[in-house]
Amino acid sequence: MKYEPVFTFCLFLVLPAVVYCNANTDTLPQPPKSRLLRFSDSNGPDSNRTVLNIFMHDEYDEPVLGATILLQRQKPAQVHGRISQWDGRCQFKISPGVYDLRVQLTGMVSYEQQSIELLAGRQYEMELELARMKPPVPSAKSQAGKN
Repeated sequence: MKYEPVFTFCLFLVLPAVVYCNANTDTLPQPPKSRLLRFSDSNGPDSNRTVLNIFMHDEYDEPVLGATILLQRQKPAQVHGRISQWDGRCQFKISPGVYDLRVQLTGMVSYEQQSIELLAGRQYEMELELARMKPPVPSAKSQAGKN
């Protein structure tokens, strides 16, 4: 009986904090996400192979240089890897099949897509937007006009 007022007092201290924390969880900023912007296909140059062209840029439309792109096929087991060029592009000429894709670069949010079916004799175009983990340093191009 002696502790009932103390317990009630403690409950009134804790309850507003819990309500405040729950009310503000929806207002927290969402972490950035990399995303697929476009995926299209057309007739390819080789009827036995698949061509996959990937173009990557960030949310500021700057090409992504040096990203590691991995295509992994389970059956038969096979892994293909490329590094994106200065213009944010890379190309795979591979056997048809179902592949898992992973794109990663330090400072950028990785992009993954599972079970992409790539058919023989087709050419695929994929455009990705990779999100930065924090705002970038101004590019040399943007700084050139300030001097």
